[in-house]
Amino acid sequence: MAMWYRMIVEPLAGWSWQRIAASLFCMWFAYLVIVGTHRLYFHPLAKFPGPKLASVTQWYEIFYDIFHKGQFTFEIQRMHQKYGPIVRINPEELHIDDPDYYDVIYATGKPYDKMQYFSDRLNMPLSSFATAGSDLHKTRRAAIAPFFSKQRVSAYNHLIQDIVDHLSHRLSTEYTGISKVLNLGQMWGAMTSDIITDVVFARPMGYINCPDFDSQFTTAVCDMLFTSHIRAHFPIFLTVMNTLPSWLVKILAPAVKPVIEYEEMLELQIKDILAGRNEEAKLSSHKTVFHDILSSNLPPCELTAGRLQNEAMSVVAAGVETTQWALTVGCYHILANVGIEQRLRSELEHAVPDPSRMISVPELEKLPYLSAVIQESLRMAYGLCQRLPRINPRSPWQYAEYNIPPGTPVSMDAYHMHNNESVFPESQTFKPERWLNNPVGPDGTTPLGHYMVAFSKGTRMCIGMNMAYSELYIGLATMFRRHRFRLHETDRSDVEFAIDMITPQPKLDSKGVRVLVGPLQQPF
Repeated sequence: MAMWYRMIVEPLAGWSWQRIAASLFCMWFAYLVIVGTHRLYFHPLAKFPGPKLASVTQWYEIFYDIFHKGQFTFEIQRMHQKYGPIVRINPEELHIDDPDYYDVIYATGKPYDKMQYFSDRLNMPLSSFATAGSDLHKTRRAAIAPFFSKQRVSAYNHLIQDIVDHLSHRLSTEYTGISKVLNLGQMWGAMTSDIITDVVFARPMGYINCPDFDSQFTTAVCDMLFTSHIRAHFPIFLTVMNTLPSWLVKILAPAVKPVIEYEEMLELQIKDILAGRNEEAKLSSHKTVFHDILSSNLPPCELTAGRLQNEAMSVVAAGVETTQWALTVGCYHILANVGIEQRLRSELEHAVPDPSRMISVPELEKLPYLSAVIQESLRMAYGLCQRLPRINPRSPWQYAEYNIPPGTPVSMDAYHMHNNESVFPESQTFKPERWLNNPVGPDGTTPLGHYMVAFSKGTRMCIGMNMAYSELYIGLATMFRRHRFRLHETDRSDVEFAIDMITPQPKLDSKGVRVLVGPLQQPF
């Protein structure tokens, strides 16, 4: 210790603070030069095309994500236009824009990892969605996958229909024929929130009873997404927030108070289930997702209240926003195109003679035009617009002449896939007809649905896909069979993807998709 003191501290004793500051600045600058030079010329990804500044520093991405408000996805699009189908978008990551390569990155059964820094965006680190390692993710996902299977979801369809029926009744009694403006985004958000809390947790919250369907919980879930980039790029923010007591967080961030209160309620429900005293589940017609997890083969360390709460909130976050947006996007385009609306109504009138008695989801799935409308709604809603990096830790990937080193994060996204003109001509136009008559992709043989990635693909694809489809079929069929709508002070910009906050968000000053509701029997 004395030697180090004589070598380092004693020589600095006579330095002024200005000299020390200047020396530290020079050291910092030299470090930046060395790191920048390495990343530009000696890094394993140095041979890949892309902006030099993006290759040198993560601040390039931070600028577009945070200071430019969720614009990095569009900057990636500009990179591809300039540099080609594979680009280096930051010092460590590659992005590919090639529809035929999607199945390589998001392959079924492959042990590919996820970037940890992407897992921090939702502040649910113990959920299967946020799990970076493939082995642990596989274990966690297996515990909840049966709950969301096609067979299990079909058993919940009557619950979904009941919620939609209640919503429909409110439209008939509170909105029809009186020029009262209805915000479709709020309506669908209240519906998806109620469905996820009732079906998954056997605890309906009654969000569809909120005045004007304006659920503070649904709004808070959306508000959480607007801090996702800060959490990802500056995890210290996450660490600090997680150390604060919940009462203080409610004061500092009142917008997310409903979500925090819901988390606290879930925690109590989980503790009751663990203690075997969950009375609500005993009265419910079905068990919760927690019961599936607890009856799985997970080790005790995976069955703590904290981990179950993280898993539950990830299901809520995924199940509310994405389906709500797909329904809203679909409704706008149906109402903005008279021919589409007329054809959809004609098909529904033929299939459902009595609108008070809706047919089952399997029967709705047989309606070709309704199915086409749903597919096109999903295509233009994207699901998650955020890129989804995957890491092959063991083997290299080969793309064209490029050998991608093992351990390199490689990403693609639904925005680029769904707007690829070679696969979806006139990609910015809502055309349900593109999904009719068994369409194929540009190679003439691959089904067009192969390029639909609103739920992603592979081992980590969206676990709630079956439930989302049930909500889409029941929601759209019921609304357009029972009610008439007319757009009110709404245009295409209210459903156009303008801001990337994990899920697509419209322009900041959008007031949502607003409509007037008219009687079914009269032109409107």
